[in-house]
Amino acid sequence: MEVRGKIACVIGATGGIGKNVVTALAEKGVNLILVSRDMTSLDSLERDIKNFKITISKYTCDVSRFDSIRQLVHNISKDYKHLDLLFHLAGIGVYKYLGDIQREDWQLTMDINLNSVFYITQGLLTLLKKSEKAYVIASGSGMGKIALSGRSAYCTSKFALRGLMLSLAKEFKHSNINFVHLTLGSVLTTFGPLSLTEKKRKHDSGKGYLEPGWLASHIIKRIENETLEAETPIYPKHYFAESRRDKR
Repeated sequence: MEVRGKIACVIGATGGIGKNVVTALAEKGVNLILVSRDMTSLDSLERDIKNFKITISKYTCDVSRFDSIRQLVHNISKDYKHLDLLFHLAGIGVYKYLGDIQREDWQLTMDINLNSVFYITQGLLTLLKKSEKAYVIASGSGMGKIALSGRSAYCTSKFALRGLMLSLAKEFKHSNINFVHLTLGSVLTTFGPLSLTEKKRKHDSGKGYLEPGWLASHIIKRIENETLEAETPIYPKHYFAESRRDKR
């Protein structure tokens, strides 16, 4: 698939994975719709990619709120006639034991990690249908397949996201829209309970994290080569061995 000149919407554009995906898309000449909660962060991201010959639109949205999503869908649908690539890269990690999980923790986790993907995709479906070939790509987690102690809220949201994306992949199998669930291992970003410094130290000692720059380039390359599947696992080295140790 030739991505140059395509239109991509990146939800969570200013996050650890999001920034790298945006840069990788810009380098390929993809026109961008950038979505994040904060316009200041979007302005900064735009400055980083301003030298590429692409069009850039910026929209703020709190993906935990349906009214904010509805306004986002309205604005994009008003400004664009079609959409080729939709990346769901926003996420939240609540790592607490059952007795410590507050109602707000649970609701926010489901709203951001699961509900936003459903509502935004549903709202932009008309634009996706007008593309010659479209991709909807969501960043899932290995914890959507392997449950861990103390992460029930996060694991539940990721198990459900995986189910949503795989179901939609079958529903739209004979259409122009490809639904892709990225089953990701640990990524070297600030997301999660460990600091980036701690992760880098573990990474240097051989733990094995996915580097976000490499991950972004890998995803775009697989779009170009049309090798993304409904479930596309991307794990760092030694992931399975470490997962087995964690479960013991």
